Amino acid sequence: MRVLGRYLEDRRRSMVWWSGGVAAYVAVNNAFYPTIKNVTGIENLVKNLPDTFKTLIGSSDQILITSPAGYLQGRLFGLTLPILLLIFAVGAGAYAIGGSEEDGTLELLLSNPVTRGRVLIERFVAVVALSLGLGIVTTVSLLAFSPPFGLLEGVSIPGLVAAVFAATAFGLMHGAIAFAAGAWTGRRSVAIATAATVAVMGNLLNAVAASSESLHILRFASPWHWYGGRNMLAQGIALEPFLAPIAVFVVCAAVALWSFRRRDLH
Repeated sequence: MRVLGRYLEDRRRSMVWWSGGVAAYVAVNNAFYPTIKNVTGIENLVKNLPDTFKTLIGSSDQILITSPAGYLQGRLFGLTLPILLLIFAVGAGAYAIGGSEEDGTLELLLSNPVTRGRVLIERFVAVVALSLGLGIVTTVSLLAFSPPFGLLEGVSIPGLVAAVFAATAFGLMHGAIAFAAGAWTGRRSVAIATAATVAVMGNLLNAVAASSESLHILRFASPWHWYGGRNMLAQGIALEPFLAPIAVFVVCAAVALWSFRRRDLH
């Protein structure tokens, strides 16, 4: 596993910065909760928003935005956290093969007695490990910075942990797409563009479909719908947010392995 260990060491500094940034964001976000929970009229304001906008921010009429579960869902889990974890995973996935090939380090690595399949599998595992590590940092940050502001009142702790890792799996799904695109093309820019396009189009499809009864069925084609269809902080753990990412992991890993073994490196 020397290939895996070396890659993780190369990404260590990035992981430290990302961990600090996510922890700081969670702390600042949670600190604003006391200024929101006692504001009169905010519930009516949110309820009167268009369905498209409420879908984009992950808000729900069933769970009050001033409740801990509603605040965390609307301010963190609905949009911001999955985007942060998505950006991290896409960056790691795009660099793992595509970026390493572009900067010439991959060719140097493969000049050693190591197979392409081993390099690809271990780097895929590294991307997963890094994203899971950031998910753990997020969980610890939430458990540390939520109680001082009353944000765990009425919130299911297992649901909170599951929600963090649903967001992590959602980000990793797009990271796997970037990984496969990088292995297919050998270009980091193409890998990032591919994953970003899937993320943006999926979010837009989910929002547009939510605003129209005739298009409502199209929401099921969006990963954002499967991820955000249930507030696990208040409504319990769901399996749907994990099923689509697992399927994409398997497909992307197979595509990456097949393409990487067959093409000439740049």
